[in-house]
Amino acid sequence: MGLFSGNDQTRAERKAAKKARRADAKAATKAAKKRAKYEAKYDAKERRAERKRQERGGKRDERRSAKLSDRQHKREVRAQTQQAKHESKAAVADAKVQTAKIEAAANKKKLTRKNAKRVLSVAQIVAPIAAPIVYRGGVVAREKLHDYQASKHGVAPETLRQFTGKGAPLAARIATTRQSLRSLTITDTSTDSVDFASAMDARLDNLTVAVDAAESMTPSARKNAHRAIGNELSAIDADILARLGVATH
Repeated sequence: MGLFSGNDQTRAERKAAKKARRADAKAATKAAKKRAKYEAKYDAKERRAERKRQERGGKRDERRSAKLSDRQHKREVRAQTQQAKHESKAAVADAKVQTAKIEAAANKKKLTRKNAKRVLSVAQIVAPIAAPIVYRGGVVAREKLHDYQASKHGVAPETLRQFTGKGAPLAARIATTRQSLRSLTITDTSTDSVDFASAMDARLDNLTVAVDAAESMTPSARKNAHRAIGNELSAIDADILARLGVATH
Protein backbone atom coordinates (compact mmCIF):
# COMPACT_ATOMS: atom_id res chain seq x y z
CA MET A 1 0.00 0.00 0.00
CA GLY A 2 2.81 2.27 0.90
CA LEU A 3 4.64 1.36 -2.33
CA PHE A 4 1.69 2.25 -4.53
CA SER A 5 1.18 5.48 -2.63
CA GLY A 6 4.82 6.42 -3.28
CA ASN A 7 4.47 5.70 -7.00
CA ASP A 8 1.30 7.79 -7.24
CA GLN A 9 3.02 10.66 -5.51
CA THR A 10 6.04 10.45 -7.82
CA ARG A 11 3.77 10.32 -10.87
CA ALA A 12 1.86 13.36 -9.62
CA GLU A 13 5.08 15.27 -9.07
CA ARG A 14 6.32 14.42 -12.55
CA LYS A 15 2.98 15.50 -13.96
CA ALA A 16 3.09 18.76 -12.02
CA ALA A 17 6.67 19.37 -13.11
CA LYS A 18 5.75 18.66 -16.77
CA LYS A 19 2.77 20.99 -16.50
CA ALA A 20 4.99 23.66 -14.97
CA ARG A 21 7.52 23.25 -17.81
CA ARG A 22 4.75 23.56 -20.38
CA ALA A 23 3.45 26.68 -18.67
CA ASP A 24 6.95 28.14 -18.57
CA ALA A 25 7.50 27.30 -22.23
CA LYS A 26 4.13 28.79 -23.16
CA ALA A 27 4.87 31.92 -21.17
CA ALA A 28 8.32 32.18 -22.74
CA THR A 29 6.84 31.75 -26.24
CA LYS A 30 4.18 34.35 -25.52
CA ALA A 31 6.79 36.75 -24.17
CA ALA A 32 9.01 36.16 -27.21
CA LYS A 33 6.11 36.86 -29.60
CA LYS A 34 5.19 39.97 -27.66
CA ARG A 35 8.80 41.13 -27.70
CA ALA A 36 9.12 40.41 -31.44
CA LYS A 37 5.88 42.31 -32.10
CA TYR A 38 7.09 45.25 -30.05
CA GLU A 39 10.48 45.24 -31.79
CA ALA A 40 8.83 45.08 -35.22
CA LYS A 41 6.54 47.95 -34.28
CA TYR A 42 9.48 49.93 -32.92
CA ASP A 43 11.56 49.21 -36.04
CA ALA A 44 8.68 50.31 -38.29
CA LYS A 45 8.31 53.47 -36.24
CA GLU A 46 12.03 54.14 -36.50
CA ARG A 47 11.95 53.53 -40.27
CA ARG A 48 9.05 55.97 -40.66
CA ALA A 49 10.86 58.53 -38.54
CA GLU A 50 14.05 58.06 -40.57
CA ARG A 51 12.12 58.37 -43.84
CA LYS A 52 10.48 61.58 -42.61
CA ARG A 53 13.87 62.92 -41.54
CA GLN A 54 15.26 62.15 -44.98
CA GLU A 55 12.25 63.75 -46.69
CA ARG A 56 12.58 66.84 -44.51
CA GLY A 57 16.30 66.92 -45.24
CA GLY A 58 15.64 66.58 -48.98
CA LYS A 59 13.06 69.36 -48.93
CA ARG A 60 15.39 71.50 -46.85
CA ASP A 61 18.17 70.92 -49.39
CA GLU A 62 15.80 71.77 -52.24
CA ARG A 63 14.74 75.00 -50.52
CA ARG A 64 18.37 75.86 -49.80
CA SER A 65 19.34 75.13 -53.42
CA ALA A 66 16.42 77.22 -54.70
CA LYS A 67 17.40 80.12 -52.43
CA LEU A 68 21.03 79.92 -53.56
CA SER A 69 19.95 79.82 -57.20
CA ASP A 70 17.59 82.74 -56.64
CA ARG A 71 20.32 84.73 -54.88
CA GLN A 72 22.81 83.95 -57.64
CA HIS A 73 20.38 85.03 -60.36
CA LYS A 74 19.59 88.26 -58.53
CA ARG A 75 23.31 88.97 -58.27
CA GLU A 76 23.68 88.39 -62.02
CA VAL A 77 20.72 90.66 -62.81
CA ARG A 78 22.10 93.30 -60.43
CA ALA A 79 25.53 93.07 -62.07
CA GLN A 80 24.04 93.38 -65.55
CA THR A 81 21.94 96.34 -64.44
CA GLN A 82 24.95 98.05 -62.91
CA GLN A 83 26.97 97.38 -66.05
CA ALA A 84 24.20 98.88 -68.20
CA LYS A 85 24.03 101.91 -65.89
CA HIS A 86 27.81 102.25 -66.01
CA GLU A 87 27.80 102.15 -69.81
CA SER A 88 24.96 104.68 -69.88
CA LYS A 89 26.78 107.04 -67.49
CA ALA A 90 30.00 106.63 -69.45
CA ALA A 91 28.22 107.49 -72.71
CA VAL A 92 26.58 110.54 -71.15
CA ALA A 93 29.87 111.65 -69.60
CA ASP A 94 31.69 111.24 -72.93
CA ALA A 95 28.97 113.22 -74.66
CA LYS A 96 29.30 115.99 -72.08
CA VAL A 97 33.09 116.07 -72.52
CA GLN A 98 32.79 116.34 -76.27
CA THR A 99 30.18 119.08 -75.92
CA ALA A 100 32.39 120.96 -73.44
CA LYS A 101 35.37 120.72 -75.81
CA ILE A 102 33.36 122.09 -78.68
CA GLU A 103 31.93 124.86 -76.53
CA ALA A 104 35.42 125.75 -75.26
CA ALA A 105 36.75 125.87 -78.80
CA ALA A 106 33.82 128.02 -79.83
CA ASN A 107 34.38 130.40 -76.92
CA LYS A 108 37.98 130.94 -77.99
CA LYS A 109 36.73 132.10 -81.30
CA LYS A 110 34.47 134.98 -81.89
CA LEU A 111 30.86 133.87 -81.23
CA THR A 112 29.15 133.97 -84.56
CA ARG A 113 25.95 132.60 -85.94
CA LYS A 114 27.95 129.76 -87.50
CA ASN A 115 29.65 128.77 -84.21
CA ALA A 116 26.36 128.86 -82.32
CA LYS A 117 24.74 126.61 -84.89
CA ARG A 118 27.67 124.18 -84.58
CA VAL A 119 27.23 123.89 -80.81
CA LEU A 120 23.51 123.32 -81.15
CA SER A 121 24.08 120.72 -83.86
CA VAL A 122 26.49 118.75 -81.65
CA ALA A 123 24.04 118.82 -78.74
CA GLN A 124 21.27 117.56 -81.02
CA ILE A 125 23.51 114.71 -82.19
CA VAL A 126 24.75 113.69 -78.73
CA ALA A 127 21.34 113.62 -77.01
CA PRO A 128 19.78 110.95 -79.29
CA ILE A 129 22.89 108.78 -78.83
CA ALA A 130 22.99 108.93 -75.02
CA ALA A 131 19.25 108.54 -74.37
CA PRO A 132 18.82 105.14 -76.11
CA ILE A 133 21.83 103.74 -74.22
CA VAL A 134 20.26 104.68 -70.89
CA TYR A 135 16.89 103.32 -71.99
CA ARG A 136 18.42 100.10 -73.32
CA GLY A 137 20.14 99.40 -70.00
CA GLY A 138 16.84 99.63 -68.13
CA VAL A 139 15.03 97.45 -70.69
CA VAL A 140 17.69 94.72 -70.55
CA ALA A 141 17.50 94.59 -66.74
CA ARG A 142 13.69 94.39 -66.77
CA GLU A 143 13.70 91.64 -69.41
CA LYS A 144 16.20 89.56 -67.43
CA LEU A 145 14.12 89.87 -64.27
CA HIS A 146 10.93 89.11 -66.21
CA ASP A 147 12.40 85.95 -67.79
CA TYR A 148 13.62 84.77 -64.39
CA GLN A 149 10.17 85.21 -62.82
CA ALA A 150 8.59 83.27 -65.70
CA SER A 151 11.10 80.43 -65.31
CA LYS A 152 10.62 80.37 -61.53
CA HIS A 153 6.83 79.92 -61.85
CA GLY A 154 6.98 77.47 -64.76
CA VAL A 155 5.31 79.65 -67.39
CA ALA A 156 6.39 81.09 -70.71
CA PRO A 157 7.75 84.68 -70.61
CA GLU A 158 5.27 85.76 -73.29
CA THR A 159 2.40 84.40 -71.17
CA LEU A 160 3.61 86.28 -68.09
CA ARG A 161 3.84 89.52 -70.09
CA GLN A 162 0.08 89.38 -70.63
CA PHE A 163 -0.60 90.06 -66.94
CA THR A 164 0.27 92.78 -64.46
CA GLY A 165 0.11 93.25 -60.70
CA LYS A 166 1.41 91.23 -57.77
CA GLY A 167 -0.59 88.18 -58.86
CA ALA A 168 0.70 88.17 -62.46
CA PRO A 169 2.68 84.90 -62.05
CA LEU A 170 -0.41 83.13 -60.65
CA ALA A 171 -2.60 84.53 -63.42
CA ALA A 172 -0.07 83.22 -65.96
CA ARG A 173 -0.13 79.79 -64.29
CA ILE A 174 -3.94 79.75 -64.50
CA ALA A 175 -3.78 80.62 -68.21
CA THR A 176 -1.21 77.85 -68.79
CA THR A 177 -3.36 75.31 -66.94
CA ARG A 178 -6.40 76.32 -69.04
CA GLN A 179 -4.37 75.63 -72.17
CA SER A 180 -3.47 72.18 -70.79
CA LEU A 181 -7.18 71.46 -70.24
CA ARG A 182 -7.98 72.48 -73.81
CA SER A 183 -5.25 70.15 -75.07
CA LEU A 184 -6.67 67.36 -72.90
CA THR A 185 -10.16 67.70 -74.38
CA ILE A 186 -8.67 67.66 -77.88
CA THR A 187 -6.81 64.40 -77.30
CA ASP A 188 -9.65 62.81 -75.28
CA THR A 189 -13.15 63.72 -76.46
CA SER A 190 -15.00 61.35 -74.13
CA THR A 191 -17.85 62.66 -71.97
CA ASP A 192 -15.89 61.88 -68.83
CA SER A 193 -12.94 63.94 -70.06
CA VAL A 194 -15.17 66.87 -71.02
CA ASP A 195 -16.86 66.80 -67.60
CA PHE A 196 -13.46 66.71 -65.90
CA ALA A 197 -12.20 69.69 -67.93
CA SER A 198 -15.40 71.60 -67.15
CA ALA A 199 -15.01 70.99 -63.41
CA MET A 200 -11.35 72.03 -63.47
CA ASP A 201 -12.21 75.12 -65.52
CA ALA A 202 -14.76 76.16 -62.89
CA ARG A 203 -12.07 75.83 -60.20
CA LEU A 204 -9.74 78.00 -62.31
CA ASP A 205 -12.49 80.64 -62.60
CA ASN A 206 -12.68 80.77 -58.80
CA LEU A 207 -8.91 81.06 -58.54
CA THR A 208 -8.91 83.94 -61.05
CA VAL A 209 -11.39 85.79 -58.84
CA ALA A 210 -9.19 85.02 -55.82
CA VAL A 211 -6.09 86.43 -57.56
CA ASP A 212 -7.94 89.65 -58.39
CA ALA A 213 -9.27 89.93 -54.83
CA ALA A 214 -5.77 89.47 -53.37
CA GLU A 215 -4.52 92.60 -55.16
CA SER A 216 -6.33 94.82 -52.64
CA MET A 217 -5.16 92.88 -49.56
CA THR A 218 -2.40 93.83 -47.17
CA PRO A 219 1.04 92.40 -48.05
CA SER A 220 0.89 89.66 -45.40
CA ALA A 221 -2.69 88.66 -46.26
CA ARG A 222 -1.88 88.71 -49.97
CA LYS A 223 1.14 86.48 -49.39
CA ASN A 224 -1.02 83.90 -47.58
CA ALA A 225 -3.70 84.11 -50.29
CA HIS A 226 -1.13 83.64 -53.06
CA ARG A 227 0.33 80.62 -51.25
CA ALA A 228 -3.13 79.02 -50.97
CA ILE A 229 -3.88 79.76 -54.64
CA GLY A 230 -0.52 78.28 -55.66
CA ASN A 231 -1.24 75.10 -53.69
CA GLU A 232 -4.65 74.79 -55.34
CA LEU A 233 -3.09 75.24 -58.78
CA SER A 234 -0.52 72.55 -57.99
CA ALA A 235 -3.36 70.20 -56.98
CA ILE A 236 -5.18 70.89 -60.27
CA ASP A 237 -1.99 70.26 -62.25
CA ALA A 238 -1.55 66.97 -60.37
CA ASP A 239 -5.14 65.98 -61.22
CA ILE A 240 -4.49 66.69 -64.90
CA LEU A 241 -1.28 64.64 -64.87
CA ALA A 242 -3.09 61.80 -63.12
CA ARG A 243 -5.79 62.00 -65.79
CA LEU A 244 -3.04 61.58 -68.39
CA GLY A 245 -1.60 58.64 -66.48
CA VAL A 246 1.51 60.44 -65.26
CA ALA A 247 2.56 59.64 -61.70
CA THR A 248 3.75 62.64 -59.68
CA HIS A 249 5.13 60.69 -56.69
